[in-house]
Order: sequence, then C-alpha cells, then structure tokens
Amino acid sequence: MASTTPIASAIEEEFRNLAVLRDAFPMLCDWGVRDESVLVHSLGCNYLAELGRSLGFWAMNEFPVRVNGARTIRPDAVWWNREDRSVRFLTEFERFTAGQETKLADKAKNLLEVYHAAEPKPPVVLLMGWATSGTDLTLARKTVAAIARDGFRNQDGKWVAGVASPNRFLLYFAIFGKKGDELQLISIQP
Repeated sequence: MASTTPIASAIEEEFRNLAVLRDAFPMLCDWGVRDESVLVHSLGCNYLAELGRSLGFWAMNEFPVRVNGARTIRPDAVWWNREDRSVRFLTEFERFTAGQETKLADKAKNLLEVYHAAEPKPPVVLLMGWATSGTDLTLARKTVAAIARDGFRNQDGKWVAGVASPNRFLLYFAIFGKKGDELQLISIQP
C-alpha cells in the first residue's frame, strides 16, 4: 500500500497556500459568492475534485458507492489512482453552524462506511466543514475526531471501525467572511 504521507501532505500544503483554489475558483477567495441554494457547496465539491486532478488523480463528484448491500452513499468527491484504479481519497464538504454537530457527525459516519466498502482502503479521508468566521468549532472537532478514531454503530446495528493507521482521517474547516452580501473564503484550517 502506498504511503498516506504524499497525499495528505499535498492536501495540507494546498490548504495552507490555496494555489489550486485561487487559480481554478477565484470566486471563492477573490470575487465572493452569494450564500444561496447550494452554490457554496457546489463550488467546494468541485474544488476538491479539481484538487485531485491537479495532483494527477482521476476525480469526480457524487460517485455512488454501495454499502451494506443495497444502500448507496455518494461522497462529494472521490479520487482514483490512474494506474491501479484504486480509490485514494474520499471527501465530504458540508455547511456547519453552531449546534449542528450531528450533521457533521453523520457525514463522518458516511465517509467511514464508504471507506470500509472500498478495497483497498483509501489512504486519506477528508471531512471539510464550511462555516462563517466566528463560528465555534470546538464541539464539532471533538465529535468528528471521536467518530473518526473510535468508529460507530450504523443504522443496521453493525459496528463500523474508525480509520486505522497508517491511513488518515482529516478534518478541516473552510472559513468564510462576509463581503457585503457575499461570502469570501478567508482560510482553510484544521
């Protein structure tokens, strides 16, 4: 199995410098976007797929993965290794406001179910919440970290384990500020 370090390191570097985002999605960081319908969600999901392509992966949004027999979960973006066709990365991009820790917890659970349905297991899983500046993220971080590490019992009553080392479950938040009637990305932070 390939090391998780190159993929995780590349993602972490992008989140520090936002080079791909600034080049491909200037409306998120420079122009500003209206907070209407699912616009920010759509742009965030497309950014995460584009990031994978920029790193040499084949990537797409909303790829359906069958888990537990008939149930299907569609992660917001999935990256594949072009040579061996293995899934290398799964992600969800989800709005968060204080008090909605359950919403992020459910996305973490979905990611874990898809992670365990894939063979081999993807080395990197990312849950990226997005919130406005000043939102308290403390409880959300603790809740998601516990699920990612310890696992959970799914709707069928079966235990779903967390992400095992050397694989990584990353939790980041895209933080937006207000620019008039629009949102503008300030940073992406762990």
